[in-house]
Amino acid sequence: VRADGDDALIRYARQFDRVTADPFSLRVDEKGLENAQHQVPKAFWTALKTAHRNITQYHKLQRPKGWRRSKNGVMYGVQYTAIESVGLYVPGGRAIYPSSVLMNAIPAQIAGVPNIVMATPPQPDGSIPPQILAAAALCGVSTIVKSGGAQAVFALAYGTQSVPKVDKIVGPGNKYVDGAKQRVYGIVDIDKPAGPSEVLVYLTDPQYAPFAAAELLAQLEHDPDASAIAVSENPAALSAVASALEVLVTQCARQTILNQSIVNCALVSTESHSESVRVINDIASEHLVVLTDDAVNLLPQIRNGGSIFLGPYTPVALGDYVAGPNHVLPTGRAARFASPLGVMDFMKYSSFLQYSEPALVAVAPAVKVLTDMEGFDAHYLSVSVRTGKK
Repeated sequence: VRADGDDALIRYARQFDRVTADPFSLRVDEKGLENAQHQVPKAFWTALKTAHRNITQYHKLQRPKGWRRSKNGVMYGVQYTAIESVGLYVPGGRAIYPSSVLMNAIPAQIAGVPNIVMATPPQPDGSIPPQILAAAALCGVSTIVKSGGAQAVFALAYGTQSVPKVDKIVGPGNKYVDGAKQRVYGIVDIDKPAGPSEVLVYLTDPQYAPFAAAELLAQLEHDPDASAIAVSENPAALSAVASALEVLVTQCARQTILNQSIVNCALVSTESHSESVRVINDIASEHLVVLTDDAVNLLPQIRNGGSIFLGPYTPVALGDYVAGPNHVLPTGRAARFASPLGVMDFMKYSSFLQYSEPALVAVAPAVKVLTDMEGFDAHYLSVSVRTGKK
């Protein structure tokens, strides 16, 4: 991609995405973007706008505010600014993900990113699904590149004739996308490494076993490497989950994937509530579903969970699509130290500092002691030339 630019992207589109269109343009034109809204069902467009509204309201609350303080000739503070250029990766392949467009683009727009580039895999006829384009149009994203996989990540990092070089790449993808993002980290920033989908469901009452089983299947249907865990100190609840799984799995369409991912499903029996909490925090799952009537009371005990869904009537699907919280989440136990994608992923801050001459004179002796101890005399020279004191 670095050597051949667009030619490499087109070559890989034909190889990996089986694109047969000739000629094949890497960019979506304005007309195609404008027409997308009229190519999707009205019900889809209405649902998309509902999701857009809720996701926007949620993420607007994340906008940070700069601050400054002044005292005795010293002024300091923090100034937040948006990242200049960001690449949004929207996956394709096994399914179409307009929801990922919203989850990536909305916080970027709220942060004030001036240049947003979206990359997503093309279909064999060289087009992008109208559902993806409609979501992009709703979010005001107009620069769309028809490229997926590792090649799209490298194109965003280095730039090609058709792909603007960006400063940060965000968005979920398969293991090739994730590997490419880690390869370009340092040349650009990335949001976080992303692994297969995962969920942990905690329950104590067998009556909620069908809800738990449905949540397990909802993650397992993503891909063969997805994982799902149910945790309980009540063996009867886990037995009920196992029975519900056998019934509900037959109602799912993605049987080929489920037949493979089901081996990544585990039912974990604990000795007590406190042990269940320890297991929850140790696993640090991407999605955590607390299927109990007093779920809110458990929340203060939960330290590690990417996105937490409380109570029997809060399925993960709400967060995936319409509720507002972001669905780009830390995986592989990264919830121990990482957070969901949000507005701050598209911003950075600079500290600032101003001293008056008297304030510099007052602190100069302390600076001299520390610079002498570390052996950096030129550091103190930068103070003494201003104060006239050696």
